[in-house]
This record gives sequence, C-alpha cells and structure tokens, in this order.
Amino acid sequence: MPRVAPLLALILLAVSPCGPAWGAGEKPAEKAQSSITKPSIEELVKNFDTIIFQSEFKGVAKSKVIKKWTGPLRIAIRTFEEATIRKDGREVVQLKQVKVKKPHLRFVQNHLNSLARATGLKTEDSKKNGQPVNFTINFVPRLHLGNPYLAKANPKLLRKMAAEGGCYFVLWADNVTGVIKKVVIVVNAERLLIRTNHCLLEEMTQSLGLPNDSNLITPSIFADSSRRTELTRSDLMILKALYDPRMKAGLPREKALKVAEEVLRELDAKLP
Repeated sequence: MPRVAPLLALILLAVSPCGPAWGAGEKPAEKAQSSITKPSIEELVKNFDTIIFQSEFKGVAKSKVIKKWTGPLRIAIRTFEEATIRKDGREVVQLKQVKVKKPHLRFVQNHLNSLARATGLKTEDSKKNGQPVNFTINFVPRLHLGNPYLAKANPKLLRKMAAEGGCYFVLWADNVTGVIKKVVIVVNAERLLIRTNHCLLEEMTQSLGLPNDSNLITPSIFADSSRRTELTRSDLMILKALYDPRMKAGLPREKALKVAEEVLRELDAKLP
C-alpha cells in the first residue's frame, strides 16, 4: 500500500450509494441503541472503540493507536468531467478539471464549519503559505471513481471502493505518532444533491480519524443505512472525545478508551 513517509499506514473506506451494506466479515449489530433512549456511557465507549479502532475491510489492519489531525487542514476542492481528445490517431477519454458546482461548494463549507467548531481544527490557504494541500475533495463522473490519478493509491483497492458508486476516502497516517498526514475524498458527482450532501458529511467526518461504520447506536452518521446531513448528539460526542486535548495522537487503544469514558461522561452531562 502506498505511503507518504516511513511508518505511514493507508486506511481505506468505501460508502455504499444506497441501502444497507456491510464490509467484509461485518454484520449488522443485533442490538442497536435506538433514538428513543439516550445511549449509556458504556454504549458510547463501545461505539467509540468500533469507529476508531476496528477495521471494516479484510486485509486492512485494525488501528492500535489514536489517529487524528494535529495541524491545520489545507483544502482543495476539484471537479472533473470527461473530455475526448485525439491522440495518435484515435479518440481518448480523459478527465478535464472544470469549475466546482455551487451546491457542492456550499455542502463542503457547511460541513467544514461544523466539524471545525466541534474539533477546534484550523484551516490554511496553501496558496498563501506555500505548503502542499493535505485534504483534497474530488467530484468526478461515476465511471471515473476508481481513477488512480485522483488518489495516487493502489488501483485495485481504489476500484474495489469505487464499485458501489458512492464515495470513499483514502487516509495516510503515521502508525506510531498517530498523526494524520493526508486525505483524499472521491465523490460521485452524478448523484442526487441530497445524497452528495450526506456522502460529504460522512466522508469528511470519518477522514478526521473515525474511519469505521457502526450500527451500535442509531440514528448516526456512522450507521450503514444513514442518509443524514447533520451529526447527531452521539456523533458529536464521539468526535469531540477524539479531539479532546486529553486524547493524544498515538495514544494506545487501552488508554484511549479510559480517556474516552471520562470525556464522554463529561460531554453527556454538558451537551443538551
């Protein structure tokens, strides 16, 4: 799997375009917490564990440490369309970058603002400071979702994630320090806007270090059947727990779950 620096691991996640779907070896939770009753701290910690440390994909190892962003996000949003050119006497179809659609920009900005408020993460303009983009969102035609040009990752894995026709992200993080270095999100630009909006929220949220789906608590952006365009209270608690200052990048799972219990208990008492 591609790495951006020594000791960097590649985490992969695919999102189904419609209907419930489970990763290899995964089954829907037998007892999901419903929205009628507020989940207990024990259930929230278990959900935190599933979302942060488990793995949905066969061949992708479970995380042993907390992985999160510790620096600013430098974001690029790109849209591509098919273009046909003549090369060596024959027609060749390739991707041509075009202007990003206003609804897509609005969705990204709204989700970015809400996620920044919840985590405290900052953004930077890569053009102003000369630093490379580290958070890319690509809108492409359905047939080009698995194009390796978009994510610079293993083509076979990209094709696997693109097969459902929805959206996915690729994340590079240091296995020792837990620092996330880079994310690429790929979105089917031909989907209905409401589904694109949901897809962006899920991928943008999960690319902050919460890579797995979970059916333990519903409703939730992390549930397989979710079509939400806003985070629920429990979603927000999981995200805030990950970005609490006590939850250090690189913290081993056992210690992280103890910190999570403490933080989630405080959030449960504080959040409406």
